[in-house]
Amino acid sequence: MKRILISSALIVSMLLPAVAQEKEQKLKELEQLEQQTERTTPPDTLVALEEDLEAMNALEEDQAAMAEEEGDTSRVKIGEIVTIEDTDDETVIRIGKKAVKVTSDDENTEIRIEEDLTYSGHSRKRFRGHLGGPELGLNSFSTGKWLNNDVPLEGYLDLNTAKSTCFNFVFPPVSLGFTSHFGIVTGLGINFNNYRFDGNNTIVVDGEGNVTPAWPADPIQYEKSKLATVYGFIPVMLEVQIPVSHESAINLGAGVIGAVKLGSHTKVVYRDDGKQKDKNRDDFNLNVLRYGVTARAGYEMFQVYGTCYLSPMFEKDKGPELYPFEIGIALTFND
Repeated sequence: MKRILISSALIVSMLLPAVAQEKEQKLKELEQLEQQTERTTPPDTLVALEEDLEAMNALEEDQAAMAEEEGDTSRVKIGEIVTIEDTDDETVIRIGKKAVKVTSDDENTEIRIEEDLTYSGHSRKRFRGHLGGPELGLNSFSTGKWLNNDVPLEGYLDLNTAKSTCFNFVFPPVSLGFTSHFGIVTGLGINFNNYRFDGNNTIVVDGEGNVTPAWPADPIQYEKSKLATVYGFIPVMLEVQIPVSHESAINLGAGVIGAVKLGSHTKVVYRDDGKQKDKNRDDFNLNVLRYGVTARAGYEMFQVYGTCYLSPMFEKDKGPELYPFEIGIALTFND
């Protein structure tokens, strides 16, 4: 790798005499021109010629190769565009927006061409929102908006909170950046909710079309009883990213979310001459559409999120007035 650095320096050293010779020739031509036009040339023209000469000298000085060393890194700079850096295990040749990286060991030599993010003229880093990937959390519901339980909860809908879980998956999102650290992010996801009942009951829709509790015949005891729902959802969030290092940032996002019901069922597990499982597929008067607010905060790919729905879980006057919510953690793959 040292050969590349040495070769570059040799090329520059060979070019410098030619540049100096060209400079000297131009000076002679300017002196001759000045002598020939001294009697007829206005003073302003002579001043302009001198300014052109000074600008040419400055340009040639900028284009000269500069060599320096910093620790274990040797660096040769040719003008403002070409830079060659050499370390013990890697040589990097930067030309404008491109970087050629040559790495070698005792057996192999690898050459890679990639975008040079350190180039001062490189376009601003594109905004990428932190959404997309698996999410795991706990879900429940309240009897009032914004998690306010102003009305006593129906006894048969008491939940075993620790076992009422949800799983979401958000497909690769779409990001619209206003800056490199602030923008809008949205995506399409699927949401699986499990509401685990704490009592020895399940729910059904009675003959009048209302949601009511149902208990097993004595002496059966439900080992597990739950309501499961599946929704497709779309969040739209504003996100701000706070850099904490060159490549890492803390992100904060908040926005709205809408969802459409794809399916629902209840499931009970009990023992009666062996283990039994009964599943009842119905809509249970669940609202087909629901909307709410969502927020998340995290560092890089690790997020904490929360969603609170402002529309009732069940259709009006066909079930108790409940508002579902969930909190959990998420992994996002936005890089």
